[in-house]
This record gives sequence, structure tokens and C-alpha cells, in this order.
Amino acid sequence: MKHIRLTLLLALTLAPPTAVAQETTAELYINPALVAEVSYGLNCAVEITGTMEAPGTDRGQVDVFDTPPELSPLGQLVPALMGLGFGVRARAADGVTITGATFTVFHPPFPGRGTETQSWQASYSDSSFSTHLYRFDFPYEAVTGTWIMEASFEGELLYRIPFTVVPPEAYPGAGEMCDPAGLLSFAPLEPNKPA
Repeated sequence: MKHIRLTLLLALTLAPPTAVAQETTAELYINPALVAEVSYGLNCAVEITGTMEAPGTDRGQVDVFDTPPELSPLGQLVPALMGLGFGVRARAADGVTITGATFTVFHPPFPGRGTETQSWQASYSDSSFSTHLYRFDFPYEAVTGTWIMEASFEGELLYRIPFTVVPPEAYPGAGEMCDPAGLLSFAPLEPNKPA
């Protein structure tokens, strides 16, 4: 079965989560009645196997891949590096299946394009994880500022994860991040805190 990635990626996997967030704050929100586990982080390697139409996105299509991306749990601070992805993995609460949810990415406007919101359909089950990943494939996408990834179903929020995208020079070691061993050697950095 093929899975979807946009320059935003969507995947289903039975792999265990890398980290679990079970909290609610003014910024980060997880609905425990509908979502059992949520993790988020960074990714450097995804093998794309095709594309699929996605009219709610900037490019109008999503990329397809067979192997779901791994997320390194490095927090919510993201360097604006070409090829770097960041995203969210979630599993529905026990006994819950959600089909036809909407996954949305809010971000600062893309220069020359004006795009600030991108969305597509998503599904969640209690027996697998759904992963949504945005990867910087083009320079205009790597805009700094607050990015928010959230999922909703029939007007009810499933989760909301904010990320802060910063210039690469503001993220220590960003240049080595996507070396084969680089991503795993980093400690999480918190948004709005000096490095």
C-alpha cells in the first residue's frame, strides 16, 4: 500500500512512536479523547516513489512513498535547511477510527506566492500511526517564523503542534544535521530560548 507525502508528507505505519506527548498548553494541544499518542520531530531522509493530486496545497500535489519517515524527537525548533523535514506522528485513541479528518499546516506567507495555509485529508486509527511531514524542497518554502500543524475532524481539534523555524545560523550544528549520523547526535532545542 502506498502512502502520501506532500512536500508535506503523510504516512501510516505500525512502528512504535519516538516520543509521546500527553499535554495541553495554550500553544500545543492534544485531544486525549480522540488521540492516544502524538510525537513530533525532524527528518532528513524520505524515499519518494510517486505523486498524487492534492488541491489544498501550494503545489497541488503530494508525493507518494512506501516507507514512512522516522522523526527524531528534537523538539519544536527547526532550522530552515533545504531537504530537512519536520512533522507529527499520531495514533487514534483505543477504539477510535477517524476517516476524513483534515490536516492543516499554517505558516508565514511564501515569498512571491502568498500561500499561508495548506491542507489535505487524513485518517487515523488506533492500530497504526499517521505521520505528516513538511520538507523544505524549494527555497521559497523555508520561511522563518511560527508554523502550526493541526488535525481536526467534524470541527473538533485532534491536536495542534507549533514549530518555530529559524535561520540555519541560529541552530547550532545545523550544517551537519542531515549527515548520516548527524540528526541523532543533537539534543532537543526549545523554541524562543537562546542556544
